[in-house]
Amino acid sequence: MRIHQHHAPFAFLLILSFATLECSGFATPRSSALRSVKCSVLAAKNPDNDNSDVINSFLNSLPDPDAIKDNITGGKLGERGEAYVIAQFSLLLFIATGDVPFIGDAITTFLGPSMILLGFFIVYKSASDLKNNLSPYPVPSEKGALIDSGIYGLMRHPMYSGVLIGMAGLSLVTDSVLRMLLTVVLYFVLDVKSDYEETLLVESYGKEYQDYKVKVANKFFPAELKDVLTS
Repeated sequence: MRIHQHHAPFAFLLILSFATLECSGFATPRSSALRSVKCSVLAAKNPDNDNSDVINSFLNSLPDPDAIKDNITGGKLGERGEAYVIAQFSLLLFIATGDVPFIGDAITTFLGPSMILLGFFIVYKSASDLKNNLSPYPVPSEKGALIDSGIYGLMRHPMYSGVLIGMAGLSLVTDSVLRMLLTVVLYFVLDVKSDYEETLLVESYGKEYQDYKVKVANKFFPAELKDVLTS
């Protein structure tokens, strides 16, 4: 077998490592004569045997393979918490590969686009119900009126909900972790903005808006949906 010149140092280190391991008693034993020759060569190349000491020290610091084997095979099957181990290593595999078999394709193909469409519909419905009250600013319009019917009878800030759902769907479709993280940041921004907006709405509409907050208890998602998700 021909070894390219730039691979030669790596090949030498690999051979040297296996030989050192065998001299240390960690590799599969060969004939005593062969082991003696290999160890003699190593000793000749390294009289002080520093490399062997370092490798031995490293290997001795590792857990005993027999002890690990006993820990894995010991105990009663089904009572050792196998489900947690399977879930742990499955998620590690999915994170490393960046994909979830079967489910990953379904999320990208169906869930993501569905969330985009749902978000678009909620934004459209919110704008339609607001009519001339629509504004990007949290400060209420002087000519505005309190809207508490339609989709605003289900949640107090449905337009923000539609934006968040749509952006989360876009993150799934594009398989973008960064977009999803930015969507989470957007959620906190809109949460703070909506609190400020509601403070101003209470100043503008007084008890009427306070009663509305009691009637519609959730800002971004309907109470029924929240109860289902948290039950």
